[in-house]
This record gives sequence, C-alpha cells and structure tokens, in this order.
Amino acid sequence: MSTCSPDLVALPTNSILLVSPCIEDHVSLESIFRGSRWNLVGACTASDGLRIIHRHHSNIPVVICEHRLPDGDWKLVLGEMDKAEDPPSLIVCSRLADERLWVEVLNFGAFDLLLSAPFVPEEVLRVTESAWSARNRTARPMAVPREASEHALSLPHSGQSALAAGSCI
Repeated sequence: MSTCSPDLVALPTNSILLVSPCIEDHVSLESIFRGSRWNLVGACTASDGLRIIHRHHSNIPVVICEHRLPDGDWKLVLGEMDKAEDPPSLIVCSRLADERLWVEVLNFGAFDLLLSAPFVPEEVLRVTESAWSARNRTARPMAVPREASEHALSLPHSGQSALAAGSCI
C-alpha cells in the first residue's frame, strides 16, 4: 500500500507516511512495518505528502521524510506540518551519515534522523515508536469546558495531581 499513492480516500489509524522518491525505501519500510501495528502509506513528492497530511492528519502520527525531494525538502514538509493543530512527528531519513544534517534536523524541530540504504529494522521501529510517544506527550491540550475545569478545581486535594494519580490524557 505504500508506493506513492497521494489520492487515498481513507487511511487506517496508525498510519505512517513515507515521503520519498526512492521506491526502494517504500519497499524496505513496507517490509519492516509489516506485522507491526503501523500501516505504511507513501508519497513520492513533498506536495503529494502534504496533500495526504492535510486530508488525513488525524490518522498519521508520524511522517518519515527523505531529506531531499523532487519538489522541496524535509524543511518544507515540517513547516507545512507545523501549521496543523496537532502535527505529526517528523523523522528525516538520509543515505549519508551527515552530522550537520542531524544537528539541523533536531534544531528545526524534527524528531530524529534515520540512516537509510539499508534501513535497520530495529532502529526504524524504535525511532518510530519514540516519535509516536513524543507526539502524544506534546500534543496540544484540548479545550476544557468551563464547568469541567471548575469541577476539577473543586476536587479534594490528595497530594497528587490528576496526572500523577494515573489519569490519561
């Protein structure tokens, strides 16, 4: 299902979007994610990837993007993703072990840099899970109705916050 399919009507939940012009990356990552909880969806250009993100952002918690694309680069994708209310985490991939790129990726706010050619399955799964977890920890909070916030303030104090007591966000 991965290779360059920007006109998808629906996406399953837990979809990972791969934006890469390299068909070998699509085939490799499809193989790695097969049998995991992730569904890989593919785009070959920044514009196709952004079209998928805009249409299906709630089903895409993580985007893996080649650092160079035919019509842009990972910074273009990150900049457009960041305009969303709850943007996915971005993992940049490159065939070169470039320390400057890695620093740039982190400084611009992407999650991490993966080396491809070949992808290391354990590393791909670990970084993807970490990016998903980080996104869930930093997701923008939903607005709380006034009545709910007043009720929360009137709860008896037990020495722990609601989060420390085990509530889920």
